[in-house]
Amino acid sequence: MTNRKMLTLGLAAGMVALAGTCLVANEKQSDAAKAKQPAAAEKAKEPATRTQVETSVTTNGNMVTERRRETTTTTAADGSVVSTCTSESLQSYPVGDMSTAGVVAAPGAKADPVSTDAFLGLKFGDVFKADKKDIVRDEDEPSLVRAKFKPAKPLAGFDDYFVYLTPKTHKVAMVCACAKKAIEPGDGNWRRHYLVEALEKRYRTWARRLSWTHPYYRFDVAPGRRVTACLAGASDDYEAVITAWDADVTRIADDERREMAEAERKAAEESRGKRMQDALNAF
Repeated sequence: MTNRKMLTLGLAAGMVALAGTCLVANEKQSDAAKAKQPAAAEKAKEPATRTQVETSVTTNGNMVTERRRETTTTTAADGSVVSTCTSESLQSYPVGDMSTAGVVAAPGAKADPVSTDAFLGLKFGDVFKADKKDIVRDEDEPSLVRAKFKPAKPLAGFDDYFVYLTPKTHKVAMVCACAKKAIEPGDGNWRRHYLVEALEKRYRTWARRLSWTHPYYRFDVAPGRRVTACLAGASDDYEAVITAWDADVTRIADDERREMAEAERKAAEESRGKRMQDALNAF
């Protein structure tokens, strides 16, 4: 009887020890699993940061005011807002002389219509005549072809002039003036570049600044027509580039390029079929 009780107690103690061993093992496995959790899961718990930038340009007489508002919001993994930081910057400067004459018509005054269908003497949609060897492809404008030209009235300080054409009918879609060296802004008393001022008066519209790091401006001269002017660091080859383009003619270029690509595909398919048939006949 005593031996049986001792055996029973020993068996029970062994089972308790085994359960303790399994519990320790399970705890170790749990720790190992936690250690192997992917880094993405940990990153998901980190706060997320989102930045929103708002810009606006307003005019008052001959003064132009540019405002920039930047809001940075940090949110936790559950979507709650951790912090919000807002910064604003403002700069004002005069436009040209002390009057707006020639830029925006006075209230109630009758303004003459502004011609926007041409730039540097080339009219959008007109066929540009040039030797075939002078018309080349441009990798930056896959739907257009490019040619050099010389305007009747060149811009001071600008070196090269390019016209971009529809690939099949060679209609004028875009015109560029390029300067290899930076163009001086003019009188140092004004912060506005004289080229920007000239474009504003030419099209009777205010410039819209597109960059806070570069003197890069846009002029909405008419529905579907725009002029842009980057006056420093425009590209690897040029410091200043002024570009005018017509959206309707650009769409024509896209259509022509698709038609040409389809014609080239069919021609290649027919050529391959003929070569295959010739090979078949030879075999």
